[in-house]
Amino acid sequence: MPATGGIPIGRRSSAVEQRTHKPLVSGSNPLAATPLGASAPVSVRRVWLMIDLHTHSTASDGTLSPAELIDIARQSGLTALALTDHDTVDGIEAALGALGESGLTLYAGVELTVRFEGHGLHLLGYGVDHTDRTLRDTLHALAARREQRARQMVESLRGMGLPITWERVRRQARGTVGRPHIGRVLVEDGYARDVNDAFARFIGSSCPAYLPSASLPVEGLVALIEGAGGRVGWAHPYRGKHPPNVPELLPALLRAGLSGIEIYHPDHDPAMISVLRGLAEHHGLWWSGGSDYHGPARPPGRLGAVRVPDSVLEQGPFQVSDSSRRAES
Repeated sequence: MPATGGIPIGRRSSAVEQRTHKPLVSGSNPLAATPLGASAPVSVRRVWLMIDLHTHSTASDGTLSPAELIDIARQSGLTALALTDHDTVDGIEAALGALGESGLTLYAGVELTVRFEGHGLHLLGYGVDHTDRTLRDTLHALAARREQRARQMVESLRGMGLPITWERVRRQARGTVGRPHIGRVLVEDGYARDVNDAFARFIGSSCPAYLPSASLPVEGLVALIEGAGGRVGWAHPYRGKHPPNVPELLPALLRAGLSGIEIYHPDHDPAMISVLRGLAEHHGLWWSGGSDYHGPARPPGRLGAVRVPDSVLEQGPFQVSDSSRRAES
């Protein structure tokens, strides 16, 4: 059964599901408003669910296959996982097939890049029907543009005197080629200490070999995701060296159709999380969070590394309807 709206495509058993969605601390929940990195009150003993709603596989620029990602999630004790590859939902079916009786809840997602009012932003679409033909065809076209951009960036690097080849970059990827694959070759050849260093000096925004990614306008991406039964939020608003003024830019994004925001992310410190929580409450937005996991070699390097309150599963596209059933793999 494909994922539609807020219905996940893989489910825990009903007994565990009931435990998942009821409070795990008696009385009020003082941790619901505790920002990432803040200490919990000593008097409170809480069992946190392991939830990661921002992950990538080899279908885009991750280093683990969808099946390997599910296996690691199961070993790590995750309760809920969203696969949000860049510009593709091609990994969802394989992830679904790997679920088995793992008890893991899987959400179909996708991460998209857009230029908006002079800023390069990422959007997260959740709850999509990954079999929707219009969605798949459009994403395949965007992925082709992304690969062409990667080719041009390789040529730019060669023009700078870094003799990497497209063939070697292409071998890094099992799906669409992206900047991380270029970064890995730069690391292998000794031009960068690690992939983060490659982004900082060569292929990140404002760097010599950077090229902007071609995309649809925000309104077009929202229409695409909503047409496939999903909802769209702003990914890691504070990520990067020069993030936009989030409170000022957010209303314009909401007018363009966004309805959610990612609050919990490795690049968000407690002060940023506090601002984002306030914005979500003020504008009535659903919210999400996750590790932005690309594999063990890229920080934070661990699924579930970012603590996401389990109340995330009680709102927005992550709500589980009483009538939903576990998908058939």
